[in-house]
Amino acid sequence: MLAQSPPRIVYRARVPDPAVLLDRIGLSSPPPATLDGLRAIHRAYLTAIPYDDLSVQLGEAGRLDVDALVARLLTGGRGGYCFELNGVLAWLLEELGFEVERHESVVGPRDPQAPINHLALVVRVDGERWLADAGLGEGPIEILPLRPGTYLDPLSWTVDADPAGGWWLTPHEWSSLPGLHIAEPVVDFDAFQPHHHRLATSPESKFVQTLVVQRAYPDRIVTLRSRTLRTDGPGVGERRVLEDRDDFATVLDEVFRIDPGALGPERLDRLWARVEAQHRAWEAEQASAGAQPVR
Repeated sequence: MLAQSPPRIVYRARVPDPAVLLDRIGLSSPPPATLDGLRAIHRAYLTAIPYDDLSVQLGEAGRLDVDALVARLLTGGRGGYCFELNGVLAWLLEELGFEVERHESVVGPRDPQAPINHLALVVRVDGERWLADAGLGEGPIEILPLRPGTYLDPLSWTVDADPAGGWWLTPHEWSSLPGLHIAEPVVDFDAFQPHHHRLATSPESKFVQTLVVQRAYPDRIVTLRSRTLRTDGPGVGERRVLEDRDDFATVLDEVFRIDPGALGPERLDRLWARVEAQHRAWEAEQASAGAQPVR
C-alpha cells in the first residue's frame, strides 16, 4: 500500500504570518530557537508540505516572493520546489529567532562547472552548523550536522568536507539524487532569482520537462513523476502508471494531500495533458533505446 499523508487542512492568508504557517504544519505554538526547536520545525514542515513543481508546469512560478509563496503553501495543500520551499523555511526560521545562512548549491554529480540548481539552508545553533533542507523532495526528514559522518537510518546521508570548499552530501541507495554540493559562501535570497527564472522557464529545465510531486518519510520516498507513482525504500519498490485524469486527481488528493478542487478543473486538465505527453515521450525514448520502461 502507498503511504497516506496526514489529513489535509486548507488555510487562506493574505500576508505571511508565522503563527498561521506553524498551524499549517501542525505546530500549535512557536518552538524555541534551540536544537530541539529546529528539529521539531524541520520535521513538521517536511511532513506537512509536499515537494512539487506544479507551478512551474502551469507557468505560474513567478518571482521568489515570500508573501506569495507563503500564500500558496496556505492554500489547498500546495508546496513548491527547492528555491520556494527553502525560501519560506528560511523566512520562518528567522522569524522564530534562528540564525540562517543561504548557500548556492548543486544537486547532481561533482562538477565545478555545473550551474546552481539548489538553495541549501545552514542553521547555526550553539556554534554548530546544521543542514535544514525541505527542497530536495526526498528528505532527509531530520536536520543533518555539517560535519563528516553518516547520519539517519535507514535512509542515511553521508556528509563530507569538499576539498574545493563547502560540503558534499551522498544520499542513500534508494535516492534518485547523485549527490549535493553546498558552496561555502553565504548569499542572500535575491541571489537565487536568476537560477529560479532559468529552472522555472527554460525548456532545458527538468522542472519544465517533467511533473514531479514527492513526499518523504523516515523509511521511504513517495514520488509521482509524470504518470508513474512509485514508493522506494528498504523492502519496498512499488510502481503504478496512473490510468486517467480522475486517477491523477485522486493521487494528488489522497497520497500528497493536494486539493484538486483548489487547483480547479482547468488547471487539472492542463496538468493531465502535460503528464500524458511527458509519459508518451518517455515511453518512446525507452523504446528507442531498447530499454524496459521502469520509471
